Amino acid sequence: MQRVKNIFFTVLKTTFCPRRVAATLLAFALLAFFRAIALHFDVFNPVAQAMKGFSTTDIFYDMMQATPADTCGTIVIVDITRLHDRDAIATVLEEIDALEPAAIDIDVVFEYPKEPVGDAHLFNVVATLSNAVFSFKMMDPDREKKEFTRDVHSFFASDLGVKEGFVNVDRSMIRDIPLCLEMRGKKYPSVIARMMEVVQGEPFDYQNHPKQPINYEPTVFRTIPYDSIQHYAQYITGHIVMFGGAYESVDVLYTPLGQMHGINVLCYAMKTMLETRQQNDCTGRPFWVLTFLLAYIAVCCIMSYKEMVLARKDGLVSDLLRTTLVTSLVVFAFMTIYIIIAFWLFVKWHFNFDLTPTLSVMALTTTSGDLVRIFIKHTKGLFKQ
Repeated sequence: MQRVKNIFFTVLKTTFCPRRVAATLLAFALLAFFRAIALHFDVFNPVAQAMKGFSTTDIFYDMMQATPADTCGTIVIVDITRLHDRDAIATVLEEIDALEPAAIDIDVVFEYPKEPVGDAHLFNVVATLSNAVFSFKMMDPDREKKEFTRDVHSFFASDLGVKEGFVNVDRSMIRDIPLCLEMRGKKYPSVIARMMEVVQGEPFDYQNHPKQPINYEPTVFRTIPYDSIQHYAQYITGHIVMFGGAYESVDVLYTPLGQMHGINVLCYAMKTMLETRQQNDCTGRPFWVLTFLLAYIAVCCIMSYKEMVLARKDGLVSDLLRTTLVTSLVVFAFMTIYIIIAFWLFVKWHFNFDLTPTLSVMALTTTSGDLVRIFIKHTKGLFKQ
């Protein structure tokens, strides 16, 4: 019994150590300091963008690529990258509509009249489409008001009163799909929100659902050439059709899976919205409490290792264990353990906890621990270990 008590008090003393609490708090302070410098000085702007543009979900999706990707059975792409003639585009839309798809996303903005014959044909075909959603673009953002000031629609949109949704996304890194944006004081739905209305047959509450994290679990979306519609009829009937350029060089976006064409991003977004499982993000106060606890546990483990090594007698092994290389490997090992646990939670329960602050604090543990040690040494033991 006494041995158990001794172990308990040793663990308690090791865990609730003022020096380790101070090292953890200092590591968070250093992290905030470096972040503030990066955000307020232009010379460090690339660093700020890198810090802003990183999420541990990127690591998780990259890890998922080691497993074979499934082919989506509900969403297909009809590729019109090489099709620019509006008369031919209208003919392809007629073929698709005749096969009775569940919904059609038209990922093209026919901004102005161009070909009298083709425009007339396209106008007539669009008038007959009952389950299609057309795209429009929001332009000229007002950064102070955080809204757009101009929009661009297809030339027939106002005359036919077609269903429309915006296709604007974050051009830096697409992790979320916006479902609602504001322009001139009014809220508008995205093309994905409109597609959900067509598929579900009921209004979608996009005003209270402004965005959705995209599930990038590697998936293959079947791509059908525009001139082979009848050959692939079985994949169109009853399916959701994403109609647009699958290989447009100007429509390439950055995602956790690397560069991806815009229509593929829309496919992932659509698939995410259709799934019953939604990503559960840990945010707000619970996130920061859990972040501090996880960081503190890691700091305790890393500092315990350093203290154990420093207590060893001099020798080759001891000297090697004290090197920066070995210490860095120990920190990396703890990071890896945290990432594996977080990845397991993400895959098993779609629980997303952003480890970025925790990992950053772990990387600063050696520095913060040394600074605390120096401070204690030169203040004559003001704080006891």
